Amino acid sequence: MNMRILKTPQSAIVVGCGYVGSRVAATWKKQGSQIFVVTRSESKAAALADSGFVPIVLDLSQTTSFPQLPAADTLLWSVGFDRTPGISRDAIWIDGLRRLLDALPARNEPWRLIYTSSTSVYGDGTGQDVDESTEPNPVTEGGKACLEAERLLQDYAAGHSTAAGHSAIVSILRLAGIYGPARLLRRVSDLQKSAPILFPPDDWLNLIHVDDAVAAIDAISHLESPPTIMNVAARETVTRRTYYSTLASMTNSPPPVFEEAKPNSAPQAARRGGNRRVVSVVRPKLNISFQFDSIVDGLRHALQ
Repeated sequence: MNMRILKTPQSAIVVGCGYVGSRVAATWKKQGSQIFVVTRSESKAAALADSGFVPIVLDLSQTTSFPQLPAADTLLWSVGFDRTPGISRDAIWIDGLRRLLDALPARNEPWRLIYTSSTSVYGDGTGQDVDESTEPNPVTEGGKACLEAERLLQDYAAGHSTAAGHSAIVSILRLAGIYGPARLLRRVSDLQKSAPILFPPDDWLNLIHVDDAVAAIDAISHLESPPTIMNVAARETVTRRTYYSTLASMTNSPPPVFEEAKPNSAPQAARRGGNRRVVSVVRPKLNISFQFDSIVDGLRHALQ
């Protein structure tokens, strides 16, 4: 794996300017990159322009023609689940991604494509460790969509090359559950009211602080030969009981209350995220350091 560090990309397209994408866009902009941001909202486009970004108004769920896209150095796809009624997950995550890739202009240098996937592609488990060599076996709708999108990007790279014969450079970052400021896995008010948690308390809970997710994406964007797949999860994996007990202690809430999900409840209520511990054998080789490998440090920062 080539560890040669490149200069900051001169330009990048960020698709999905949400909790993670907006922070990456701001990071790259601060480094001096010209950042194009895809949004379907005219009002959000105006706000993004006022903040120094170049908005591209585009509804990924529609089959209308795409506007002319810039031949930027890097494309980050960090699109979350759109809960708008009538819009399916595949309409954006698969069909929208496919149309976007087809609309990318040719470049003399290869496209660098970074995709924020999910550790849900590994499916369920029995408490075992999984790393980048583990065969994906998603069981949820989201996990299946993420894996299909991963393969779509890999097929694109295999079928598109520059005049010099260089294929697109694809990096798939499988992110664990993201938490951070204004985004905890459970509202503190629920803990304070002792609202029951309907998930197994002693299953592994794989997490990544949003700042560390951004750090991983940024680091990968600077590598000449980045890894094709990397798990992005805190080094310290805790159980759900440990996570919620720590959060309760930090917020002066009662201890968490766990209850078994009812037999007729949704499948995800019985096991959310799969009971497996996500580790990375790739990250140590890249010397990417995280601020919040400890859940105590991460929650303390998030609660500030």
